This record gives sequence, structure tokens and C-alpha cells, in this order.
Amino acid sequence: MSTIKNEKAFLSLIERAYKVSLDTGKQVEKMLEEGIKNPLGITEERNLLRKAITYIRKSAEKKGDSVTLENLDGDVDQIVDVILSKTYAYHNNDKRTTTVKKKKKVELLARNGIQPGPVKPKPRFHMREVAMNCGYVKTTDIDLWEDNVRLDIHLGQFQNKYGRNPSSSELLDLMLSNNKLPGIGSGDEFDIRALAESISINGVRVPPIIDIDGTLLDGNRRVTACYYILNSEDFDSEQKRKVEYLFVRQLTEHATDEDRESVIVSLNFEEDLKKPWPEYVKARKVYVEWQTMLATEPRRPSPEREREMKRELSTKFALGTRADKINRYIKMVEWATSFEDYLIIEKDIEEFEVKHKANEKFQYFDELSKGAISENGVAYVLDRDEKLKKIVFDLLFQDKIKNWSLIRDLRYVGLEDRDQLSKALDMPADEDTEDYVEKLLSDARVRSKESRVVGADQRIKTFVNWLEKLPIGSFGNPDEVSTESLQRLLDALKLAERLVKPALEKRSRK
Repeated sequence: MSTIKNEKAFLSLIERAYKVSLDTGKQVEKMLEEGIKNPLGITEERNLLRKAITYIRKSAEKKGDSVTLENLDGDVDQIVDVILSKTYAYHNNDKRTTTVKKKKKVELLARNGIQPGPVKPKPRFHMREVAMNCGYVKTTDIDLWEDNVRLDIHLGQFQNKYGRNPSSSELLDLMLSNNKLPGIGSGDEFDIRALAESISINGVRVPPIIDIDGTLLDGNRRVTACYYILNSEDFDSEQKRKVEYLFVRQLTEHATDEDRESVIVSLNFEEDLKKPWPEYVKARKVYVEWQTMLATEPRRPSPEREREMKRELSTKFALGTRADKINRYIKMVEWATSFEDYLIIEKDIEEFEVKHKANEKFQYFDELSKGAISENGVAYVLDRDEKLKKIVFDLLFQDKIKNWSLIRDLRYVGLEDRDQLSKALDMPADEDTEDYVEKLLSDARVRSKESRVVGADQRIKTFVNWLEKLPIGSFGNPDEVSTESLQRLLDALKLAERLVKPALEKRSRK
């Protein structure tokens, strides 16, 4: 816990900071304010002192202030050790001794046939070679990094509410968005659960980087996800075993603050220039694999078997254990294929020009594939209006639909709208044409909404009169009324009964 002597040490640093400049003094005083006002643990005190010393030193170096730099030169941790050696006293077998509270050291372990050893060649971070060792550590020996800037606002809010820093379990709750602080949504803000699902299948693929004492410098989300796996009932014993120990890179005991800063800057500010696969590449690869799986089945799979196959495929491609993304990818590729077949076969457009365009517009096929069952769905409408579907494909190929969100309004297009939409095919591909298509679809949506609301009484009267005059024999004649239509009529009448009865009862009470 913080002592009076610690307070004096903090005040001494603040005094030295003010000698550099007024701004430096204010900044350092703000940094150390927590250590003066509240009891702190040793780790928290070390962090505060390291920050303050580093800031004073940099400010003094900029001003060329050599006097202030006296006794602040060299390794920051050694300076902190000297300060703490003067402020901590411990009892040992009834004998009072003064000792330095040294940083714990997390030892690297041999595991899976891998012995701890130096990382070769020496890794380079932000124009600086940093010596590191690698090996295994127990996951629970790694401290989540509370200095991670991702958590600045969350930590400040926690400290303001509770008057202290969070414990390890509370820090985990912050990362998992379990702590209901004002302004923090109910969602998984840091995507820890999705990452945990991936790690449970593939393990941790990029080794976290830790300091000599187990403090994380890189990999906070990965380690948090492992903590989540270990503490969640959503994962089995095998998945928990997979993350009980982690392969890490660890700074040596000779690492300086400059080494730590280089690692943090390099991994969080410099881009690795890795370009992920576009979604159309992943979707098409999944689709080919799905077709291969279907071809190897001895017979057409049942719905239950099909779901099982899709879950297997999803796991194989690290898309989770559910089939949602597999279904989405299959539908998108099927619509992209229809787009390509129409333009290549019917319109005789060069094959690869069409394929490039299909990849470019791939996200549009996600919207086109939605609502295949619902009568109000885009896919349902287009599947029953081949002419409209072809017009849409032509407009997409000609870049005349401004954005994918407009695809949703296609379900409102009637025959007159469809004819107006086809006129855009002969217009130049420019902003005016895009605006024309956008306005036409917007108007169709508005009219559709109005038609569903306006004139409801007259529409009901018309339908009831028609139904009462319909010959009874029509219901039994499949040539006049299909089974599907009869079922839909029955469903509609049941719905009407549920809606009408309460309305009539309410009116009778008035």
C-alpha cells in the first residue's frame, strides 16, 4: 500500500518536473495525483513512477536541462528500484530489514517438445532490434494490460466510479463489456467472443509479447479471449486445454523503456500491409468445397444432414460453429453465377469482363439473395419476374445503381416502375442516371407504403364481395384455385380472425 514516504517520493518528482517547465510540472503532478491521494499496489506505483520519470527525462532532454537529468539517467526500472528501496520496509522473522520490492519474473516453460530460447533472428520493431526469448507460459500468469489505450476511457470511467483501479477479473469484464458502465453498449465491443471462438478452433496463431514480469505489450485481445475460454461453459475441456498454456515472446531482463515503446508503436501504429482476401474469394472457395461435399454424398442429404455438413464446412474455414456464413456465401455465389450466366451467355459480353464486374459488385448479391421465401423479399420478387431481374443485372453491370442499399427497394417495383427502370439502360453511366434510378426506387417504396394503408376499407369490401360471389366449386377445383393459394387464403383468414375479433370487441364496449 502507498506510504507517507511514497508520497514524499512522488512530491519530489513533481518538484523536479516543475524545474524543467510549468507544463512538465503540471503533467507529472497529474500523473502522480492518484499515488498521492489513494493507496496503491506496488505494480500501480511502479507504472506511475515509470511514466513520470520517462516524461521528465524527455522534457529535460528537449530543453537540454542536464541538471534535472542527474540521477534520472540510465534504465528507468533501475531508477524506480532505487526509489522504492527507500520507501518500502518489510518484517522478516521479527527482524526489520529494508529491501527492494523486485519485479516478479515469469519464467518461460518447455512444452510440446519446444525448449525456451532466444528469438532468432533478433526481431526488429520501429527501426530498433529488440532482444527476445520465446517459450510457453501459463495463460493465467499473464497480466492483462491495463495501460492499453483501447481501455483509456473505460479505465477512467471505472476509476471515477469506484475510486480505484480494476482488479484482474474486473479488467476482464471491461474487455468483455460485462461491466455496465454508462455509455458502454451491451454488445461485445472488442469482439472477444468471436475471437475466442476462432482461437478454440485454431489456437493462438500470433504469439503475444510480454514483459519480463508477464505484463502484456501486445496481444491483449488474444489473451482476454483465452481467459474467456477458460472461464466459459461454452467451451469443452479440450478447447480449454488448448489455451491453458500460450507460446509467447518475452522481453529480456535487459530490455529498456525504449525497447518496450518500440514494440508498442510498431505493432499498433505501423501497418503490416497484409491485405485480407476479398469476400468474393472466400465465398467462392467455400462454394466449391460445398459442391464437392454434395457430390461425395451417396444420396441427396436430408435437411438435418445438410445442416451438419454446413457446420463442418464452417468449422473447416474458421467461420465459427454455426452455418449462417456458409448459407450466406452459397446464396451470394449462386446469384453472382446467375448474373454471369445472363451477361455472358445471353448478352454475349466477354467472360472475364463480366467476372471482374461480379467480383466488384459482390456485396450487392448479398442483398439480392435476401427474402427468397417471403412474398415481400427481394429474391422472391426477382425470382418471379425474370424481366426485372435482367434489368437489375444490366444496371449493375453498367454501374447505374448508386449503392447496395437501394437493392432493398426492388421489392416495391411494379410493372410501370419496371418499364421506367428499363429506360435507364439507354442513359449514359453518370451521376444523373444514378439519381434517376435512386428516385424511381424511392418513389416505388413510398407508393407501396401508401397503398398498404390508404383505402383499406374499400379494399376489404371489394375482397369480401368477390369472395362471397365466388362459386363454391372453385375451392375444390385445382385448375381454378391452386393448393398453394388455398393455403395462403386460409392463413390470411386465420390472421384476419385474430386481428378482427379484438377490434370488434373493443368497438362494442364503446
